Amino acid sequence: MKNLIYGGIIVLCLVIAGIVILVTRSGGSGGVDSLSDDTQLWVMCAACRASYEMGEKEFYTQLRQKSVELANPMARAFLTCQKCGKDRVVKAVKCGKCGEVFPEGAVPNDFSDRCPKCKFSPTEETRKARQAEQAQN
Repeated sequence: MKNLIYGGIIVLCLVIAGIVILVTRSGGSGGVDSLSDDTQLWVMCAACRASYEMGEKEFYTQLRQKSVELANPMARAFLTCQKCGKDRVVKAVKCGKCGEVFPEGAVPNDFSDRCPKCKFSPTEETRKARQAEQAQN
């Protein structure tokens, strides 16, 4: 009798696991296709230092294609620069304080949006504001 109960529990767990796999792989909501065509982000070429805006959806679509071409999930994919043609384009951030455009994560072991020029970080400012608000409540 115990073996039947254990067998039933195992079958139930396998069915639930199958459902979870089907739901997460079925491209429902999320992923590149759910991104808006209108949203822009900054990119920067590490070779020629050119920076420009491109569509977020286009960026991640091209990045996914480059990753597939590399056939190595551990390799870092770069996009092709519109200016110099080299495969060295990475996601970048434009500083809201001084206007500097820099590669995301330019300051090691810090917020990914920390400006290397003026040291401003929108993430840090938002967190400080939330902490101050919580301290008042």
